[in-house]
Amino acid sequence: MNDLDNYGKPKSEFIESLKIKTESELYDVCKEYIWLSAYASNNPRSDYHWKCDACYDECANRGKNGAGGIYERAHKSVMKDCGY
Repeated sequence: MNDLDNYGKPKSEFIESLKIKTESELYDVCKEYIWLSAYASNNPRSDYHWKCDACYDECANRGKNGAGGIYERAHKSVMKDCGY
C-alpha cells in the first residue's frame, strides 16, 4: 500500500489525527468521510475511501464500531440525510 495520499501527504498524518479526536469529533469526521466516500463511488482511487476505512478502523480500535457505536450511528445518520 502506498503511504502517501493523492496529494503527496503521508496517510499516517490523517490516521494519527483520528486517534486524538473526542468521540463527538470522531463521529463528525466519520459522517463526513462516509458521505464523501459514497459521493466518490465512481473514483476507486479517491482518498475518501481509505479515509472512510481509517475512520472505521479507529472506531473499531475504540470498540465503538458495532451496534450503537460511533461508526454505525454516523452511517445511519448519513443514510437518513440522503433519504434512505
